[in-house]
Amino acid sequence: MELTVHDLVFLKSMDQIDYFGQYPDWMNEDEMAQGIAVVRRMKVEDGKVAIGFRGDNRSKRFAAITTISNIKRVIRPFDVLANSYPATHIQSLTYIEKVLDDLKWGIGGSVGFSMATGITVCHENSDIDIILYCKRLQELDQLTPLLSQLQKSAHRVDVQVEILGVGAVVLADYLDHSSFIVRTSTGPILLEKESLIYKG
Repeated sequence: MELTVHDLVFLKSMDQIDYFGQYPDWMNEDEMAQGIAVVRRMKVEDGKVAIGFRGDNRSKRFAAITTISNIKRVIRPFDVLANSYPATHIQSLTYIEKVLDDLKWGIGGSVGFSMATGITVCHENSDIDIILYCKRLQELDQLTPLLSQLQKSAHRVDVQVEILGVGAVVLADYLDHSSFIVRTSTGPILLEKESLIYKG
């Protein structure tokens, strides 16, 4: 089973997770924490995957590790596009869909979670977390017009670009600054644009 960061995973058993520290009480109470987690960006041993659970607010987050064999179902950010948009975000997502028509993209965060699971965790003011998928870093330089268009959405839009074999970059940070952070499975790396030698 191939898993990538941002994938939502449905677990066979909550007894097959490992974690550090204390198991929070809300994990037994919140509906969205019952066997549903998101794949995290963390390097672990073969056959295992780093996951994170969410509760009903931002303060409720719980990191853990489970075995790949404990996963019964996977929903990827681009899979949720086949589902209905939340009523609170129909206008914005319909607009975003047109802007991103020619690209590989998906929805993460609370909006993506709500669409994937049917459990409403987003509200009318929730940001929209967009995941773009690119093969090379140099593709980001071509996305300036796209970011400007997305900023016209009725909801705030945060765009993270997953670059094959590299890691993730926050698009606004990359386009607006001379240096930017690449999030990798072993930790964040600060890069200077001037130091990059792009190869086609």
